[in-house]
Amino acid sequence: MLTKKQTQVLDFIKAYMAKHSYAPSLEEIKKKFKLASVSTSHYYISKLQDAGFLNKEHNQPRAVSTVEAKQMIEIPILGAIAAGQPIEAMEISDETITIAKDEIGKQGKHYALRVQGSSMIDEGIFDGDIVVIRKQEVAENGQTVVAVIDDNQATLKKLYRENGKFRLQPANPTLFPIYRDEVEVRGVVVKIIRNLESQLDQGQSRDEKYVRKIDYSWDYRGEKTKSHTHGIHTYPAMFIPQVGRRLLETYSKEGDTICDIFCGSGSALVESRLIGRNAYGIDLNPLAIFLAKAKTTPINPQKLTKEYIALLSRVEKIKDNEIKRPDFKNIDFWFKDKVIVKLAKLKKAIREIKDETIQNFLMVAFSETVRYSSNTKTGEFKLVRVKGEKLEKHDPDVLGIFRKNAEKNIAGMTAFYKDAKKDTWTKIIYGDSSKDSGIKANSIDCIITSPPYGDSRTTVAYGQFSRLSAQWIDVFDDPNDASAVDNNLLGGRASKNLTHILSSDYLKESLEKIAKQDEARARDVLSFNIGLNECLKQAHRVLKPKKYFCLVVGNRLVKQVRIPTDFIIAELAEKIGFTCEDIIVRNIPGKRMPIKNSPTNIVGALEETMNKESIVVLRKN
Repeated sequence: MLTKKQTQVLDFIKAYMAKHSYAPSLEEIKKKFKLASVSTSHYYISKLQDAGFLNKEHNQPRAVSTVEAKQMIEIPILGAIAAGQPIEAMEISDETITIAKDEIGKQGKHYALRVQGSSMIDEGIFDGDIVVIRKQEVAENGQTVVAVIDDNQATLKKLYRENGKFRLQPANPTLFPIYRDEVEVRGVVVKIIRNLESQLDQGQSRDEKYVRKIDYSWDYRGEKTKSHTHGIHTYPAMFIPQVGRRLLETYSKEGDTICDIFCGSGSALVESRLIGRNAYGIDLNPLAIFLAKAKTTPINPQKLTKEYIALLSRVEKIKDNEIKRPDFKNIDFWFKDKVIVKLAKLKKAIREIKDETIQNFLMVAFSETVRYSSNTKTGEFKLVRVKGEKLEKHDPDVLGIFRKNAEKNIAGMTAFYKDAKKDTWTKIIYGDSSKDSGIKANSIDCIITSPPYGDSRTTVAYGQFSRLSAQWIDVFDDPNDASAVDNNLLGGRASKNLTHILSSDYLKESLEKIAKQDEARARDVLSFNIGLNECLKQAHRVLKPKKYFCLVVGNRLVKQVRIPTDFIIAELAEKIGFTCEDIIVRNIPGKRMPIKNSPTNIVGALEETMNKESIVVLRKN
């Protein structure tokens, strides 16, 4: 089904192509329809591609073309359905939608309903959406149905049969299920038509200066996120490549120079090379810098495989008295003695490789082997030692773990070597994004980044996550310095008081609420935002005028106070010289980060951190 606006965009593209023999740019579509930003143009293009009306043309500057129209059918919209409390079932057929027949299947009769309420949001069904229903009187457990109860009251819920009753289950954790002895099923949902234009997050700003648009096409739930070199090493809160690529394609063009000021392990940098952008990456975590360089440096897979095979042969011949045992604090606490010996042999064999790029690439697999061979809970971000019987039974196959990771990584590098654009470059800078990193003023075409959600001590402990690996792979002159990483990251040292000059009413309000409960935590939050403001200033310095700065951020919960980081960034940025053009909300379906953390030092007390994030789109004035 095409909405009225989608049809208008498609007609404009067809007319434009008939006149010019190529498609209009996203900026031209934005101007034609007076859209808020080019990301909205991208949304319409994506919808037309998903519906089969446009083709994606790879490696072309205006990369779409029209296709022959699909077989379309008209479906009546019979009124509204409650995704909340049941409402009276009424059929008023005064409107239709047009939809491609192959989107809903060839069998059965269909009708459509407009959704009212938010009880099915976790199924991706939101207030204002249209659901297409296939008429049927029976449904399987777990299907989303139109159910009629209590003498003609209709509701949209998931249906379950249990203990001789029917359970109508909302997909919203704040709502309770409905139980009935009898339920009349009037159909099953077969398609959801997203109504993006009416979707505004309930947490929008008071004065409506800033508005969050919910667009779950940015979720990429179920998509493969470990292609190419993206999956060569675990790292907290990794930027999923689909989001990075979409931002790059929307706000930059081939040949542009990109910058990620919090590059982490390099996800945005990998995507930049794959689609023909040059890129700078900046980070303060030495392990992140090491990983980002390995991920973005193409290596001939034949040479890599040859060195890997030779390495396996060498490591078996290394004797115990030939190794150098690492010396850092608490090594015997985190590793069993025989594991230390096996890791040291493996490290020695890798260090004997003369080609530094190959040596570093295989050291990435070694780094991951360190983590999985240690006495830590590998599912944790912070260093937590396993205990009791689990520790006693812990007997890792060090070489087996390394082989598994190395061979997976070589496969990823093979794909990256093949697909990365050979005429692009990546430069990775170990530095502080709140200070001058050496990048020239007004030299960057687009900045795309995902800052930390808060200080490392209380959110994602990047330093703790990295410590053991960093100590083994020698990214520090003194391996004991690895324990200080978190203190050096954004917000790593709390402010001495709550006095500040930051121009953000949203920050001021949040600090006041948190300080009433815990002034120390409020000072942590302030310190983070002071540092973030300095990063925004540096970003403004290096970005070209009229170019875009995209930040993927989370609105974290501190002391049960939800901090609107997206609005705070918008306020701070506008004082610096940016305009906030868009704030898009997406789910976090699979990001490696804690969904809950400890709000206090009370053992077992947890609070939600975040399961959504905002994409803040700024433009330099």
